Amino acid sequence: MSEIYALSDDALTPPQTIFSQIDEILRCGVKLVQYRSKLAAQDEALIRSLIGLCEDYGAKLIINDDAALAKKLGAHGVHIGKDDGETAQVREFLGADKIIGVSCYASLARARKAEAQGASYVAFGSLRRGKTKPDAPLCPDALVQEARKFLNLPIAVIGGISLENLDEILALKPDYIAMVEAIYRPASITQNLANLKEKMDEYI
Repeated sequence: MSEIYALSDDALTPPQTIFSQIDEILRCGVKLVQYRSKLAAQDEALIRSLIGLCEDYGAKLIINDDAALAKKLGAHGVHIGKDDGETAQVREFLGADKIIGVSCYASLARARKAEAQGASYVAFGSLRRGKTKPDAPLCPDALVQEARKFLNLPIAVIGGISLENLDEILALKPDYIAMVEAIYRPASITQNLANLKEKMDEYI
């Protein structure tokens, strides 16, 4: 069964409200949260508080792009892209117990390499045109289906996923469905997640 993977966003979860927003997400039962911020200066005290908050709910906080920051603050893991180093190096740096997610875009070869080097999960996308990264190259649904045949680790999908196209995404049977906008809009976080989970339950 697919799980929701919630991502933060500098515009949708600004520093003033992110703590209460992540708390609301966790109260709704989400167990995997990624802190994704492109701000030049990171508020380490805030991130530490989010890590502790996730632990209170038995959830995990993953930091996007920055393995050094993840290690320094004691986050549960890191999510790396093509410019963030080799998976094997990050695994050696963080240790065996941390989660390492790897963006594989639309590359099965990159996913297989990541798996061989110790990734915890791989992510494919963008599956649909989204507002968060409107210019991101698209990943065909067929590639996700193909990946399922060759990989023996969890698969995440990301990019433009919404309540309206969730049925198409669920048909791909991903382990994690990473979402940004759909969690925070159009209604409250609680209502948005209830609507998404209702559709996911119907699919079963």
